[in-house]
Amino acid sequence: MSTTAHFRRALAGTVVLLAALPSLAWADGTSVEFLAEKLKSDDARVRANAALALGASNDDRAVKSLCSALSDESELVRNSSVAALKKLGRPSATECLTARKSLESSAAVKTQIDAALTVLKGGAVNPSAKYYVAVAPISDKSGRGDVDAVVSEAIREKLGSLGAYQMAPAKENAAAAKAVLAKRNLKGFYLTVSVDPFDYSNGTKAAVKVAIFTYPNKDLRGEAPGRARSSAAKGDKSSEDAVLKAAIEAALDSFNKHVDQF
Repeated sequence: MSTTAHFRRALAGTVVLLAALPSLAWADGTSVEFLAEKLKSDDARVRANAALALGASNDDRAVKSLCSALSDESELVRNSSVAALKKLGRPSATECLTARKSLESSAAVKTQIDAALTVLKGGAVNPSAKYYVAVAPISDKSGRGDVDAVVSEAIREKLGSLGAYQMAPAKENAAAAKAVLAKRNLKGFYLTVSVDPFDYSNGTKAAVKVAIFTYPNKDLRGEAPGRARSSAAKGDKSSEDAVLKAAIEAALDSFNKHVDQF
């Protein structure tokens, strides 16, 4: 049996997580619009809180409102808006953050902008890293068409929590990747993530497949499937997001367990 086949077989038997997840309550589709209106309040504290709430919304529509709030007269609101864009994690926010940096008068807000841009561009430096990980665009077979942000955030959070991983910037070329690997003596991996359709028999179930390649050469080394389940019924998007995140975490736990064998 080949090395790749061996690890595929080993991983397939080890990566199953059935998580009993509660339904997560986030407001309905009008939440972003409601919070965007709060950004127009006369009270800076209300505007700042609205910005932070938008950052926690996990909704692409929040980017536009938060980018507009970067020019708020209140430093508190601008700082909160930058922090919210960083938490939201949408690369599309890099343009407005970069533009604001050249206009920003507050050193504290500029520092926040730098931190946000570093995270959004995937270049946050982890001095304890042993592994360098690039992630391909998500293959979404879920039928929803909007799970990319959930998956990407779950990957960043999980690998970040494991402590030994450095995320590679998006669209990094092979020469740049090789330079980083050589300079920091890291082992490189390229992950492709495929999201299966949600299964609504007996609750909500999510399944993903993470294919593991070398980086930057992209030689296939194995596959780590991940599964998770909640008791929520069909149509609960928050629970779908939560169970999808748990499935990603399950796959990455197995990847991490076997990482030195790839």
